[in-house]
Amino acid sequence: MIEQEGIKVDSKWIDQETRIKLISISGYVDQANCHILQKTIDKCLGEECYNLVFDFQNLVYMSSAGWGVLIGEIKRFRENGGDIKLANMGPEIYEIYQMLEFYHIISEYPNVEDAVKSFDMGVDVSSLEQVTPIPQNDSPPPEGFPLPEEPEVMVPLETEEKTIETNEEPLPADEPTPKESPEIMEEDIDVNFDDMLANEGIERSTRSVEDGTYVAFETERYKKKLNPKVMPVPDKIRAIVADHPEFSARQIKKALRQPEYGSVKIGYFKLRKLLKDLDLNTKEKRYRFFRSA
Repeated sequence: MIEQEGIKVDSKWIDQETRIKLISISGYVDQANCHILQKTIDKCLGEECYNLVFDFQNLVYMSSAGWGVLIGEIKRFRENGGDIKLANMGPEIYEIYQMLEFYHIISEYPNVEDAVKSFDMGVDVSSLEQVTPIPQNDSPPPEGFPLPEEPEVMVPLETEEKTIETNEEPLPADEPTPKESPEIMEEDIDVNFDDMLANEGIERSTRSVEDGTYVAFETERYKKKLNPKVMPVPDKIRAIVADHPEFSARQIKKALRQPEYGSVKIGYFKLRKLLKDLDLNTKEKRYRFFRSA
C-alpha cells in the first residue's frame, strides 16, 4: 500500500497464476501526486504483471495528469500481451472518461468481477471482496482542490469526432472553469453557411445597387422571425436559452446539433467559453436572461 496526502493506492493479486492484479485507488489524483500512480504501474511492469484492474470505487477525482499516466502507459501492457481495465467509476469520473472519449482506448466495467472476467482467463471471481464506497454528497471539493486543465492535450486520438451526451453538468456553476481556451477560430465551429442559405432558397447577389433606385422598406409587410439556422452561433445560443433556460451546457450543445439550429458542431469547452463570454455560464444567469428576453 502507498499512501500520501490525498491519495491511497492498494495493490493485491487477484490471481497469481494468470498474473492479474487489482489496484484500488482512494481519494484524488492530481499533478502533485500522480507520480504515485506511475510508481505503482512501474512496479507492476517490473513484476511482469501485465493485467491490471483499477478499482475507482473510492476515487473522487482524477485530473488530466492522472489520466495521462493511465492512457500513456497502456501501450506497454498491451505490447506484453496484457491490458488495463477500469471498474467502479463514479459519476464524476465517468463523465470525464466519456467526454474525452477514452472509451476508444481503455475499457471500463461496472464492477471488478466483470473487469476480471473480460480477461477471459477463467479466474474465479466469487471470492473477490467488495469495497465499501465513500459516501457521496453534493458538497464542494476541499479548498485548493484542483479541476481538470486542458484535457484535450492528454493523448491524441486518431478517431472521428463523436458527440458525448450525458445527463449531468460536469462542473458545478460556482466552481472555477477549466483553463481559458484560446480565442475561438473559425475552424473550431463547423457550420456550413452556404448549404444553409441554399436550403432556404437564399442566393448571394452580385448586382450593385444603383443610385436613385431606393425603395422604402415596409417592415410590417416583410416582418418575419429570423430562422435560427442562419443565426451566428452566439445568437443561436441566446435563442436556445430564451426558449429553454433550464438547459445545462451539455443540453445546449445537444440542441445546437439539431437541424433547426443548423447542426452546429462545437467542442464542450469552446461552448463553455462562449457561455462565459455571453454571461450565460450559470443557470441563474440563463434564467435572468430568459426573464428579460
